Amino acid sequence: SDPLLQPFDLKKGLRLRNRVFSTSHAPAYVDPGGFPGDRYRLYHEEKAKGGIGLTMFGGSSTVSPDSPSAFGQINVTSDAVIPYFQALADGVHAHGAKTMIQLTHLGWRTADDVADWLPVVAPSRVREPAHRSFPKEMDQADIDRVVRDFGSAAWRAREGGLDGVEIFASGHLIDSFWSSRTNRRTDGYGGSLANRVRFAIEVLEEVRRRVGPDFCVGMRLQGKASSQRADDPGWGLPGAAHDDLSHEECLQIAEMLAKTGMLDFFNVNAGAVDTDNRLASAIPSMYGPLAPQLEVAAAYRQFGLPVLHACRIIDLSTARRAVSDGLLDL
Repeated sequence: SDPLLQPFDLKKGLRLRNRVFSTSHAPAYVDPGGFPGDRYRLYHEEKAKGGIGLTMFGGSSTVSPDSPSAFGQINVTSDAVIPYFQALADGVHAHGAKTMIQLTHLGWRTADDVADWLPVVAPSRVREPAHRSFPKEMDQADIDRVVRDFGSAAWRAREGGLDGVEIFASGHLIDSFWSSRTNRRTDGYGGSLANRVRFAIEVLEEVRRRVGPDFCVGMRLQGKASSQRADDPGWGLPGAAHDDLSHEECLQIAEMLAKTGMLDFFNVNAGAVDTDNRLASAIPSMYGPLAPQLEVAAAYRQFGLPVLHACRIIDLSTARRAVSDGLLDL
C-alpha cells in the first residue's frame, strides 16, 4: 500500500486522511481589512477537493498591529476574522480535509511605513538586512502584549472552527529572540540559550491557556546542516556554517520546546531569510536539487513529535521514501 495514502493522527482526535499536506503561504488573496474571503476560501477548497490531507493557510498571518499585513497576510488581530475562518473551515471540511492557520509576529522583518506606521519591535536594536527598519527594543510591556496577542489569535482560530494553528518562528520575532546575533539583551530574555527561548515558551503557555489541551498547536522553526556537512557545497546551505545558531543549538531549542508538552508537531525548514542569498536557500527555486533539506528536517524526529517538511519534495518517489523510511511524518 502507498505510504502517502495512509491515515495519520497528527494529534489525538485529529486524524488526517493521508500524509500529503500544503504548507502555509501568503497568496495575497485577502479582502480589504486583511480577511480571507471567498477567493481565499475557494483556493483551499480546491486543494481539499483534490484529496489533500491537510491544507495550511495564511502564511505569516499577523497577531499584532505592529506586525502589519504588509504583503497580503491575514489579519488575526480582531474577532472580525472569526466568521471568515468559519466559512473556510466549513468549505475545506466538506471535502474531507483538515485546515489550520500559521500565526506570527514579524518582529524585525517588516517596515514602519506601512499600515498604521507603528514602530518595528525586536529583542534588540538590530536591523534586518532585507527590510532595514530600525527596531525598537521591546520592553516588558511589549513582550507581555505580544504574548497576549498570540493567545488571542489562537483563540480566534479555535472559535473559527479551524483544526489547529502553527506558530511561525523562523526569521520572525520568536526566532530573533533565539539568536545571539539579534538578541543582545542582558535581562531574563537574553544571554543563555534558556533565557533566549523564554519568550517562545511564554507564547506557548498563553496559547495553551486560551485554546486548551485538545486544540492542535505546532511550530515552524529553522534547522541547520550539521557541522560535519555544513561545508559540503553539495549539501550545505549558504550561510549555515557561519550563522551563530548552530545545528546543535537548533536541536537544543527544539528539545526545550518539545519538553514543555505544549506542542503537537514541528514543521522544519532550513536556513534563514534575512538576506536574498539566505532566502534563496531556505526557499529554493526550480533550479535547485530535489529535497535539499530532507536530512535537516529528519533530525527532529528524535523529540517524539510528528515532523512536517516541504522543500522541493515535488515527486512521488521522494515523498514516499521520506515517509516510508521514517524521515518525516507529512
